[in-house]
Formats: sequence, C-alpha cells, structure tokens
Amino acid sequence: MMRWTQRGVASVLLLLLGGPVCAEPGWTLQREQGGVTLWSRPNPPGPFQALKLEMQVQARPAALLAVLRDTNRHKLWLPGSREVRLLSHPGPDEDLVYTRLAAPWPAKDRELITHSRLSWLSGCGFTLRVWAEPDALPPTKGLVRIRASHGVWQADPLGKGGSLIRLETYTHPGGKLPGWAVNRVAANTAFDSFTAIKAMMEAGRSPVPNDIEHCLD
Repeated sequence: MMRWTQRGVASVLLLLLGGPVCAEPGWTLQREQGGVTLWSRPNPPGPFQALKLEMQVQARPAALLAVLRDTNRHKLWLPGSREVRLLSHPGPDEDLVYTRLAAPWPAKDRELITHSRLSWLSGCGFTLRVWAEPDALPPTKGLVRIRASHGVWQADPLGKGGSLIRLETYTHPGGKLPGWAVNRVAANTAFDSFTAIKAMMEAGRSPVPNDIEHCLD
C-alpha cells in the first residue's frame, strides 16, 4: 500500500512534457537560476498561463520517483498541500489521488483529484502522464474543485549518472481568481518546487521503493 501511496504523490505536483523545450514556439523565458529554467506562455481562452521547466540533475531518473514517493517529506517541495491521499489504483502503474491545496485568504482552499499513469522508457527513464478527474468524488463543501489540470513528467538519463528532467504544467484553479495574481504565484511556486526536488534528488536521502532499486544501481 505504501508503494502506491508514494507513487500517487507524484501526480500532485507538476505535469511534465518531453521534447526539446527551446525548439517549441510560444514560450517566453521567465527565470533561470541554480540550474533550473522556467518558461511561460498564454493558454487561451483563459487568463492562466502554462509553465515549462527544465533542469539537469546529478542523479538517475529513478531518484525523481524516490523523492516524489517520499510522502513524509512532500511538504519540502509542495508546501501548499494540506492533504494528499490515495483513492485507488485503477491499473498497473496507475493511481487516483486526492489533494487539498491551501489558498491565501480570502480565497477558498482548492481540491484536486488526479489520475496518473507511469511508463518506463529505455535506460530507466520514464514519463508520468497526469490529468484531472474532477467527478471521481462528490465535491467537498467549502472547497473549490479544480476541474482542469493536465500534463506529463519526463525524466531522461544522461551520461555519468545524471538526468534531464522536463516539466510542463497547466492548471485552471477554478473560481474567479485574477489571472495576473495566479500566474505570478504559480510561476514562483513551480520554480521553488523544481529547485527543491533537484536538491533532494542529488542528496539521495529519500527511501528507495523496491520496484525502482534496479534503476539506481
């Protein structure tokens, strides 16, 4: 059960996409610091931007899964999460996960239900596709249900034990929050989360689940 719960946390954070980032049109460089790069672009017709991040890490791709599955320390890279719990695992390497996210007053907290599917690539790389399933549970009174969120993680092995981690994420937070405020907070949160994950991967202190041990040798 712990293996599934830890894997499920991976579907909460950020939703990653492979492919050469700089070759894709429409992205604007926003920030580059500490080995982490952040781009943004409009996502019409709504006011909320899509974000893309990329970093090289001196750790193997499976170290990312080890960090994301470390439920005891998920607040180190996702400090705004109040609750994360596994609902079910619909199939092999799939999870349905409930997350409650804090919102600053006077906004209401958000809740998000995500379905994730893990696919292994050659050399122990992987993709993790994630999408919202907002009707999987009845809405909670007093919270705003996020209905639009999707993306894909991708982690590719590099030489000498390193990895290239890419991220693209889009989430519509629901309600009537102003786009300019949400975009600023979302960009800062995503950048800080990615930076924290990089440090945790390189420190190698997260427990290693049995099913990925062979990818960390």
